[in-house]
Amino acid sequence: MKRDVIVAVSFLLAFLFIAYAVTMKNVLGLGGAELRPLGEFYLSHSFAHENLTSHSPEVVTAIVWNYRGFDTLFETFVFFLAIMGAFSVLRLTDEQEKLVKELEAREPHRRMDLIVRAITKLVVIMIVAISASIALHGHLTPGGGFQGGSAMAVASLLLFAAFSKFTLERKGLTVRHTVSAYALGLALILATVLAPVFLYGGKVLEINLLPGEMGLFNLDVGEYIAVTFGFLTAFLVLGVSEWIFKTVLRREVND
Repeated sequence: MKRDVIVAVSFLLAFLFIAYAVTMKNVLGLGGAELRPLGEFYLSHSFAHENLTSHSPEVVTAIVWNYRGFDTLFETFVFFLAIMGAFSVLRLTDEQEKLVKELEAREPHRRMDLIVRAITKLVVIMIVAISASIALHGHLTPGGGFQGGSAMAVASLLLFAAFSKFTLERKGLTVRHTVSAYALGLALILATVLAPVFLYGGKVLEINLLPGEMGLFNLDVGEYIAVTFGFLTAFLVLGVSEWIFKTVLRREVND
């Protein structure tokens, strides 16, 4: 225990020393350096409320959507294909799903003690609040829907560990519900991306044509929902015990 404390304090002191040297003493020579032409271009054009602009006052978000909007959009659908691909590989028939539920009912449902469960509830509430803040303010501050959804996925893992997957499923958090919510998030993203084309005669992803910051806000919310429930779908599918999957698949082979 004493050794762990010494190592932790040593790392902390090293971090503080490096941070001080870089920021205060300018050991890397970054302070006072001239701004590169590319950086100057981004800073001077990212906030221009004309042509393809996200209407975001936060420069990182503005650059991401103004100059990498399609790349970000395609990343969302690559993630969708990855989740649906894994879900398709591990899919079961209705009869197999019924057998899995019967086997899961026989399996002892282990969960942690009262102290861990109580603390987990408090932590999950804080994670939900913080993740929602990251997503809903993504058009104003650094962050966004993907970052908020990733944080929200951590809350589901904590619930899995403290209460078990079966407890959450009994509360209504089933694969069918998570897939439906996932589809809802993707539908909101698609509607926002295509709205400028059908409503204003613009181009795909020309969200500056939408009123105010509605376009970027909708994309963050849609991304938040899609990432949250995409991860949840994967966790629920992978949360089935290995021996149950083997039992079901062996029965399928024998039949």
